[in-house]
Amino acid sequence: MTDNNFNYDSFIRNPPNPLDIDNLSLQDSLFSSTFSSPPPCNSFNISCFNINGLKMFSQNKIELLNNFFSLKHISFGGVVDTHLHPKQMHFLSKRLSNYTVFSSVLDTSQHVRSFGGVSLFIENSLASHVHTYFSLSSRLLFVDLYFKGHVKLHIFVVYIPPTSDQSLRNETINLLISALSEAKRLDFYHAICGDFNLHLDQFYPIYFNQPQIASKRIHRLFNFLLSNGYVNFTPVNFSPASLGTFHHADLISRIDYVWSCPLLKRFLLTSVIFDACDATFSDHNPVITYYDYSFLSSSIKPARARQLKRHSRRIFSFDSVIPLQWDDFSVHVDNLCNISPTIFASWHVNQMCEYLHANIVAGANAILPARIVGNDYTPKLPKDLETLIQHYRFLNRVLHSIKLLRNYPHTFSSSYDRKWSGYLIRLNNIFNLYKSTFSPVPVLPSSLLSCRTDNFNNLLHTLLHASKLLRGLHLLNEKEFQDSSIMAHLESRDQNFDTDISSFINSALSRSRHRIVLDRVFIDHPTIPQLLTDPKDISVAVTHHFQHAVPIKSYPPYAYISVT
Repeated sequence: MTDNNFNYDSFIRNPPNPLDIDNLSLQDSLFSSTFSSPPPCNSFNISCFNINGLKMFSQNKIELLNNFFSLKHISFGGVVDTHLHPKQMHFLSKRLSNYTVFSSVLDTSQHVRSFGGVSLFIENSLASHVHTYFSLSSRLLFVDLYFKGHVKLHIFVVYIPPTSDQSLRNETINLLISALSEAKRLDFYHAICGDFNLHLDQFYPIYFNQPQIASKRIHRLFNFLLSNGYVNFTPVNFSPASLGTFHHADLISRIDYVWSCPLLKRFLLTSVIFDACDATFSDHNPVITYYDYSFLSSSIKPARARQLKRHSRRIFSFDSVIPLQWDDFSVHVDNLCNISPTIFASWHVNQMCEYLHANIVAGANAILPARIVGNDYTPKLPKDLETLIQHYRFLNRVLHSIKLLRNYPHTFSSSYDRKWSGYLIRLNNIFNLYKSTFSPVPVLPSSLLSCRTDNFNNLLHTLLHASKLLRGLHLLNEKEFQDSSIMAHLESRDQNFDTDISSFINSALSRSRHRIVLDRVFIDHPTIPQLLTDPKDISVAVTHHFQHAVPIKSYPPYAYISVT
């Protein structure tokens, strides 16, 4: 379990910092109405939202969509069941100035009960990578994005009609499976977001326990996805009170998904259901799935470096920067930016940005700790350790929120129970995932109201004990990863001793090979001076020079001379 791009020396010196719950404030409570959980660091996301048509209350719904995209920093936002033509969708999307929209055609045939209409909103910095998009039907489109480094990303947006229109439902499913098979054949990274009108929780028991029934035509879409290694991280419903993606009367289920292909799932981080809190506009809740941004950045940066013929790059170790260094960095940049404010204000905005960028980078190079790495370097932890760190941080967030409830019991309200039901699902998932660490597995109350009798003391004690156990597991796994990485590095060095002595010497001496490239050579001959520009002639001349310019004289050892 090692990563060839892993820098074990840096990891040991700068291990990931655990979440310090003592430094959290009242606004950091998960139950606070102003709390908005930040997205995972260095991530991008894909979301899907059934808007229930945009012909009615279109302005209000677009405003709701804009708020959702802004609040959750959506990168790729799939919106389904719009009931609008592409031109109408383009007009409404002008309210979302930071996004570019791609919409499907609209089928307005009289025999069709569900008009459909699907769109994909792409944040403008990523929209520049769009190569093309295809509207396969009114209910299915996909967008192709090409990134440097030969990385191609397919994003499908689909709306599968309900069972009331079985013919159209079968047609859409067949079209989607065909498109996925083609993307899989071409080795595209791809994801599928949308409203499937299929309840996955009901299919899981059939898939695992009755494979003959799971392969039947009625289940063919889920069977295709699971059999081909696609994954969906949408939180599972464990209780009727939990937050699902679809709610109608007393029915709560999850029928909206973001599925990731086997290639893309290596970069999967987590997935959440966002509480839209407004049933008048839609009876669905959006799903957001987060991915590691190195999927994009690791392909862009090395490609740019290769283009500039660079074999290494500098990265800054921000995790190890102390407060004093930040202060020195700020003062240094202020001193570098010595231009008059009047002159600065007269510049074009591009010149302003270039000036600030140059001085900030110069200040960082002078003050902040950094190291040189190869083009293929990606600072990535193993998937299981990254997941453990995320679970540990979430558990500490909940622990901090319960501490605040105990200290400020008057802030408790009925809405806390609804939020707690969602957190309870993830906590139970964490306890079940690491049940070998928890003995016995903690049992949490289904309602926070029952915890007020002892002022949340019992719940706080349970979570505190679980946090300590998870922290211990985190440190243990971190140490194992360090040891395995060091051993892999040493084994590689030992193997080089037998197979590549040059690499062994460079590694043992902690040195890298440097090379000077000559594009011309002038031979200062007294009678026939020459200027060589051909690479082959240059190579022959340089070899001849180093073999004959400095004569090699061999003398016997001094002791041998004295003996004779």
